[in-house]
Amino acid sequence: MINVVIADDSPFLRQVLKDVLEQSNKIAVIAEAKNGKEAIEVVKRRKPDVLILDCEMPIMNGVEAVRRLMAECPLPVFMFSSLTQVGASVTLKALEYGAVDFLAKPTRGAHALDEVANQLIQKIEVIVRKERLKQSFRHLTPHPNTVNRGHLIPNLKKFGIDIIAIGSSTGGVQAAVEVVKGLSVRTKPIVWVQHMPPNFTKSFAERLNTLSKLTIKEASDGDRLEDSHCYIGRGGSQMRVYRRGKDYYLKVQGEERVSGHCPSCNVLFESIAENFSDNALGVILTGMGDDGAKQLLNMHNKGAFVIGQNQDSCVVYGMPKVANALGAVDIELDIGDIADAIVRKGGAGL
Repeated sequence: MINVVIADDSPFLRQVLKDVLEQSNKIAVIAEAKNGKEAIEVVKRRKPDVLILDCEMPIMNGVEAVRRLMAECPLPVFMFSSLTQVGASVTLKALEYGAVDFLAKPTRGAHALDEVANQLIQKIEVIVRKERLKQSFRHLTPHPNTVNRGHLIPNLKKFGIDIIAIGSSTGGVQAAVEVVKGLSVRTKPIVWVQHMPPNFTKSFAERLNTLSKLTIKEASDGDRLEDSHCYIGRGGSQMRVYRRGKDYYLKVQGEERVSGHCPSCNVLFESIAENFSDNALGVILTGMGDDGAKQLLNMHNKGAFVIGQNQDSCVVYGMPKVANALGAVDIELDIGDIADAIVRKGGAGL
């Protein structure tokens, strides 16, 4: 059984979410809290497997609660966020502090909450399984053949590329922060799909832009790809790359879900495979499911070099695992090494 604490200032939402989660017969809601201060006290006392935390609460909000919990008694935290620009900024800050993922609060009543809860149950099961596995192996010493971080990086040979395509999902905010901080300004255009709803991707891009030497923006339909720029796929729209003359542009259109997502990594990677061959670099980061794997293999088969995030550093080793199993990944690296690998493998001779 997975023990969960729910912290939200709405008694109605706490009760409805509790009822839905416990219907899974895999989760027990062992306590509730109505603000961040109570949440910290309850977590310390009851030691749950997971905390579900509202972003906006009286006395102490969710962001401050996450910051303190990660310093004092870390555990997997899922944020409940409103689908507003303000809600997006607050949620992204919580993710930077260490929350593992977020779900948007439904605006269409109990049926919509059921859908959100079903997603949450799946994510909770994956995260808790990983945490329990980590706990069970903590007493073991590293295998003597374990490769130290950075060992393979110097062996990567630089080759001429024109595009870098990245895909990420659960845990992708923390991963993105780590990657963009290490990228050189002398970098070819980056196109990046992170699974997020509308409003969130704009705030995500703006936050990354403050941390990077690159210019990072939410992608717009018709953008011409430029060196030293990173384009984040807009939530609620598919992003594709296409060629016109000697230049490459972005098509940010279509609300259809592909592989369950909009934007979808598969859609982006398919467009890369159509327009590039061995002059492309693909990167697949932490995330649930298999989005991106199929078309990443297509990229790889056309000559692209592909980097995958390794299991130890993933919040969820799903998307990279499937891509690696298909044979699409050339090398797996710790998240702390991926920026260096991108620079070494695809640094632009601008």
